Amino acid sequence: MTAAAPPDRLADVLRQRGDISREQLDHLLIAAGFRGHTEAVLATLDPGGRGRVDPDALLDWLYAPAGKISATSNFQSRQLRDVTANSLTSNPNVLSPRLSEVGASPRLSAYGAEHVERMKQFMEVPSTLRETIDEYNQMAQMLADDFLSRGKNPQAEAFIEQVCVEKILEGCLFVGHIKTDLDSVAGAIGAACLWRGVATRAEREFNGEIAYALKFAGMDPPPFFDDVLGAVTPDASGKLLNVCLVDHNEEKQMTSALRKDPQRSKRICGLIDHHCLSESFSSEKPVFMDIRPWGSMSTIVAHSFIRSNRPMPKHVARILLAAILSDTLNLQSVTATTADQMMVTLLSIVGDVDDVEALAHGMFRAKTEWIVNLGAYEMTRGDQKDFTCCGWKIGIAVLEVTDSAPVLSVADQLLLELRILKIEKGRQVDGAHDRRKELDFSYLFVVDVAQQKSVLLICGGRELALANAAFPGCALRMAKPGLQAPGEIINADQTLLDVGPIVSRKAQFVPAFFQALSDDFKCHKHPMSELSEEMAKQEPEDEVFKAMRQMSQMSYHDSVQVVRDYTEITKAFERKGTTGMDDV
Repeated sequence: MTAAAPPDRLADVLRQRGDISREQLDHLLIAAGFRGHTEAVLATLDPGGRGRVDPDALLDWLYAPAGKISATSNFQSRQLRDVTANSLTSNPNVLSPRLSEVGASPRLSAYGAEHVERMKQFMEVPSTLRETIDEYNQMAQMLADDFLSRGKNPQAEAFIEQVCVEKILEGCLFVGHIKTDLDSVAGAIGAACLWRGVATRAEREFNGEIAYALKFAGMDPPPFFDDVLGAVTPDASGKLLNVCLVDHNEEKQMTSALRKDPQRSKRICGLIDHHCLSESFSSEKPVFMDIRPWGSMSTIVAHSFIRSNRPMPKHVARILLAAILSDTLNLQSVTATTADQMMVTLLSIVGDVDDVEALAHGMFRAKTEWIVNLGAYEMTRGDQKDFTCCGWKIGIAVLEVTDSAPVLSVADQLLLELRILKIEKGRQVDGAHDRRKELDFSYLFVVDVAQQKSVLLICGGRELALANAAFPGCALRMAKPGLQAPGEIINADQTLLDVGPIVSRKAQFVPAFFQALSDDFKCHKHPMSELSEEMAKQEPEDEVFKAMRQMSQMSYHDSVQVVRDYTEITKAFERKGTTGMDDV
């Protein structure tokens, strides 16, 4: 049986100062309760007698397959998160006890597998998720016991909730947003169960993380909105059903059939969301609304179950738990709140989930694999949203992965797609082109959910100018080895910005851009929105635009990803030097 891989944060801490000296190792072992074991460990890890231990060798030794751990290398402890973080990375001078003070080395055969297990526990840096569950476990267990026991016998306040509130949403359709994510699917499932309605999804296709979570919960995906009787086609009684929006309230995020429905404002009877209320949201009658500043909409649904004392099936608890972990990046996002932390702990009990962290990592891996297989076209459009500030229009796509390397391996294609996307936004429904609708800036953030840090792909001169203003002092580098500069105003080694430990579009990326734009931002171009009516309606005639249109006409979907031939548009970019967009 293979031992677990070392936690990423532990590996990072160990590698920050290079090789571990004899004195440092001695200090760690003493702190871990293994005084006198330094020579025995060095005999295994430092056969050359250098008096230093390679951090990777230590990690390999601790986390090697069980069959390869000899009696001389079975060893473990339990507190390195404090000793390593505070000593190895902060104050190496304190790591210098004399060898004469630690006594003679024990016999190498003195270490057993239990020591290895104890040492690994000592060295592993606990995650926010584990700490949260430990902190809330007792309280959540008491709440869960009470909740489960009272499910069919509501108290007075729950009875009022059931009689006065739940009837409003009973029997309606629950649907999330396009660019479907796990929170929008899980929230619809949970809300439909609680309010005895019908859960639907906004798109036919859904990502690998959703598939993983549904399998974990033991559930089939909810039906596509358009396929449900009463959604687009009248039901048996000849009526269209009322709709409750979940996880969104902007018109442009609504599923297509509902967005185009002339009776939409009459049919929408409820809204459950954790985003700010859009200016475009309106209704012809009072609606049920529950909007809370929490990290996940599924947290609101879980809270509603408790408030109503409604029994929560195990599979519903599991899918809601998975969604909260997804939307809060394993409770490590700045958007995570106390409510999310409490609900994760409670749902893990109700859903009978022993290893919540393993569930989160499994989902993130599944999402990464799914994303990487999509290709550059989908990666730049799968989770992409547009924002307007001070007349400028910004497009921000986000990829959440556990390993950024596979994504950056196609950085050249991603940069091309970001540039193409800017122009594509000007395409109108009737086929005409309005250049005022084009994006001024097009970005892609690659978020490493394991290490809780992000990098930003920069596809042009305007993007570079705004990124530098929004994230001052962050290091620039080449997005991919051998990459050619995407224009005359930007160099190849300016195509990737390391923005550091920020991961949230809503709470961090967008505010940073808005602050920069609000500070009288200027660059070598003006906002596309300032074009005159005449100029805006003049379709670009440059070779880049023509090559882009030809490529779009030749593109096709092979059931896995959009297949594109970038040959001609790449040549057009190279011949022109700068893109048609940069000439605006």
